[in-house]
Amino acid sequence: CQGLDNLPQDRGYIIAANHNSHLDGPAIVAAQGQHISQVYSLAAKDYFFNHPTKAWLCQNFLNMIPFKRKGKFLDCIPTCQQVIAQKKSILLFPEGTRSVTGELQPLKPGLGILVMKLHAPVVPAYIQGTYQALPKGKYFPKKYPIRVSFGKPLEFNHYWAQQDVADNHQIYREIVNDVYIGIQELINSQQI
Repeated sequence: CQGLDNLPQDRGYIIAANHNSHLDGPAIVAAQGQHISQVYSLAAKDYFFNHPTKAWLCQNFLNMIPFKRKGKFLDCIPTCQQVIAQKKSILLFPEGTRSVTGELQPLKPGLGILVMKLHAPVVPAYIQGTYQALPKGKYFPKKYPIRVSFGKPLEFNHYWAQQDVADNHQIYREIVNDVYIGIQELINSQQI
């Protein structure tokens, strides 16, 4: 693991990571060395909460916060605000789904909305090796080394005063672009 010293200790924050595998969430938690109760994950309601027992397990044991990929994304904001207020972290995979190629995909604008609503810094993260260990569509992991890198927190304070401007969508795009660059820089630093 690299960059643990980049994780804020005095406030809640968002971790935005690339997404290749169902191993990504556990890899982030393990890399932080924190008890699972300190890390919450945004999880697709249609996938992780589609059965009552599965939903109960995800919410109560894995600290997953359900959100709708299509439609009412904002329904998860009050829960996320509580997590950030408790100085805990929220993990999300802003690509929206696992990559089928192992490459970083374009990020969804929901990340920008979340940043503007939570007023929280974003720590870009790169997870390497999970695509090889358990890619999308596979059910049994292979032994493969996994490495997690955390970048420096990205601050977006300069946007928060602009929350009521006419074109919030432009602000969301700029936030998403900055985070994409942060993740891509971590990827590039691992390929040297």
